[in-house]
Amino acid sequence: MDFSQAMEIIKNIIPECSAKEYDGIIVKRLETSNTLDEGRTTNQTHIAISGEQMNMFPYLMADGYFKCNYDDRDEQLKKYFITQIPLYIYKDNISYLSDGEESGIVFDGNESRCVRASIVRSRRKEQADQVQLSLTTIDDSDFVTFRKMLHTGDYLVLLKHKEKLFYDCIGIKSADETKGEYHLSVLNNKFYKLPTNTKVDIKKLIEIKDSKIEKRDFTIQELGSILFEMYSNAEDKMQVASIHIFGIKYGKNIIDKEFRAPGIIKAAGLNESYSTELQKALNIYRCLNKNSYGISISDGDEPEKAEKISVVRKTGAENILLYGVPGAGKSHEIKTKYCSDEKYMERVVFHPDYMYSDFVGQILPRVEKDEAGNDRLKYIFTPGPFTKMLKKAENDPENYYYLVIEELNRGNAPAIFGEIFQLLDRKDEDEFPAEEVGESEYGISNYEVAKEVYKDEKHPVRIPSNMYILATMNTADQNVFTLDTAFQRRWNMRQIENNFEKSSHSKDIIAGTKVSWGAFATVINDMVIDINVDMASSEDKRLGTYFAKKKELEVSRFPEKVLKYLWDDAFKMDKTAIFNENCKSLEDVVVTYETATTDKLAAVLRLSVYEKMLSKMQQKDTENDEN
Repeated sequence: MDFSQAMEIIKNIIPECSAKEYDGIIVKRLETSNTLDEGRTTNQTHIAISGEQMNMFPYLMADGYFKCNYDDRDEQLKKYFITQIPLYIYKDNISYLSDGEESGIVFDGNESRCVRASIVRSRRKEQADQVQLSLTTIDDSDFVTFRKMLHTGDYLVLLKHKEKLFYDCIGIKSADETKGEYHLSVLNNKFYKLPTNTKVDIKKLIEIKDSKIEKRDFTIQELGSILFEMYSNAEDKMQVASIHIFGIKYGKNIIDKEFRAPGIIKAAGLNESYSTELQKALNIYRCLNKNSYGISISDGDEPEKAEKISVVRKTGAENILLYGVPGAGKSHEIKTKYCSDEKYMERVVFHPDYMYSDFVGQILPRVEKDEAGNDRLKYIFTPGPFTKMLKKAENDPENYYYLVIEELNRGNAPAIFGEIFQLLDRKDEDEFPAEEVGESEYGISNYEVAKEVYKDEKHPVRIPSNMYILATMNTADQNVFTLDTAFQRRWNMRQIENNFEKSSHSKDIIAGTKVSWGAFATVINDMVIDINVDMASSEDKRLGTYFAKKKELEVSRFPEKVLKYLWDDAFKMDKTAIFNENCKSLEDVVVTYETATTDKLAAVLRLSVYEKMLSKMQQKDTENDEN
């Protein structure tokens, strides 16, 4: 059933309703717990509306309304409300519900009366979300009177007006729920809405009574309401200017509360693109407040408060995938070219069992002491490396941060990233302002990550412009996951050159031999290419510059590190191409190498291979002499 069909049922039972006026319908059959009948055995007075029906009402963040931690808000939610909504009750409907008796509601000659009902959006961890309509302690008295006319089995019909945040509130007695073939019960506990979006007048949500800026501890919703009013009242072609004026005027309130421009723009109901304009205004405020240009807008606060204001965020961060043969120096490249300070890094290694929950975060049980000293089991979101780094980068805009993923293709990378995958699309300098280059082009919804990073679970999650993601990949790895094209194109691919000339230990002699590490590896790599020329991945079997480090050139380490790799991987299809006939097994190779009293490489390698290595060394010596 669609909105039009639902509206037809409403019109047959309530003829005065017009489909042209509304864009949303909720029908609620009242249970005993939802009524205010005399003789009730429960104190519950609200009407609980759960599920999809919640979308009928404004969803404003509870943050700022509660002076306690999130996990303690269950009790607070019973006492506080998010906002109040305007409801229209009608004289004819009141007369119908009261059977013509005096109701006590005065209409002053009007056919309708606007009353206010409180909306509490419960977000309890162990229960489904619900909107709680009506708490008698804070509702309009006329609305409470209206509710007392409804009894168990009766129906409450709420109709939302188009382009407004007003609701018509109509009560239907259970005896009149059916008109001919139309049954109101078929609409019970369902939300029907017009398929097209309509505007909402957000400034009607909250009434700002005190306009003195320096005296107000504004919530983000109140700031949104003020911005919406300034924007709406601005002259033609001056709307952007109104956003700039708002940001400068209310800069102190915004920065002190650590509100973000996108959140305020969203609360104002304006296009997301205006976030950039508001951020510009806040940057101007910071400059003025620091008296950077000989101008001051100080409101008398202590000067040290200005020092707490953050600087402009660094930009231009990228997703960079470094790939090459094992030991080519990918990790060395990260350390020398990008970041050597572990304070700004978060390092993770992917593997086949690594999952999204490990990378992004997961909800885990934790035992904590309550106020009485008793153990209490709580379920807490534990952030993973991605979320940790995201939070650090957001909170420290003047520095670059680096999330380093080693062995990217040894885990199922697209599955590990999940919806985070979309954030890898970064804004570039060709299409976006300079101050946005490097941040995610698109935001995603992730309740737990947003709450951890922004303290606002509805805040769109984006990778900021000062957060790099650096990944490494050994293309020679066995049993690895394939990176699909869609995933790869979101990275800047950079091959790390396998250049032995740049290696500090290339000329070091392998212990117990006459051969240098550079000569050994160069000959081996040439053979890998020649022998496996018909294999697409042959070059990935080569030895990297840093495959063996200086200490691994020792007798005790070299066979286990290098020769084992050649036996098991690089030459596994033709071991005789490199090893002599006496080496029938890997054990033979290792034992022969370790016990040889002459040149240890000559003891395990084919003579022709060994001679090529000596020749390579002589060639290098000649070249050096000529230079």
